[in-house]
Amino acid sequence: MTHAKRTGRQERNHHDRHRRHERKAILDKAETEARTILGKARAKAGTLTAEAKKKADEQIEQATRRKQGIDQEADRRIGESREQAQKLLSDANTEADRILKTAEEKAAGIDTKAKARIADADRREHEAAHTVDQARRLLADAAARLARPMPELPATNPRE
Repeated sequence: MTHAKRTGRQERNHHDRHRRHERKAILDKAETEARTILGKARAKAGTLTAEAKKKADEQIEQATRRKQGIDQEADRRIGESREQAQKLLSDANTEADRILKTAEEKAAGIDTKAKARIADADRREHEAAHTVDQARRLLADAAARLARPMPELPATNPRE
């Protein structure tokens, strides 16, 4: 039995179905390729992320070790400085005690006559300061008088 000839409409429908099928095949193929590319990209991104994380972890570990070393060195130096400061303070206290003791011995050694001479000297110094103050006041008064204009004296006739 032979196939009957298709009408124009049947022919168009047949071609439309054929084209739709071809488009679907092209779209399916493109979708498959896109999935493949996306899968490869995700795998590569995962690998790169893992490598970056590993490098970052190594750098963090190195930085942590460096920081610990710096902290230990700082603690050591602080300890040394503290010891030096403690020794300097102790030495200063010892020296201050020695100087104070010497000064107290000297002060105890000053006899009554020396104290009287000191009191006389203080009194004389006070009197001298008082005299200097008086002299300054007198000089200031004289300067003020000199600064005032002189009153005019009545003219005298030299022939008289």
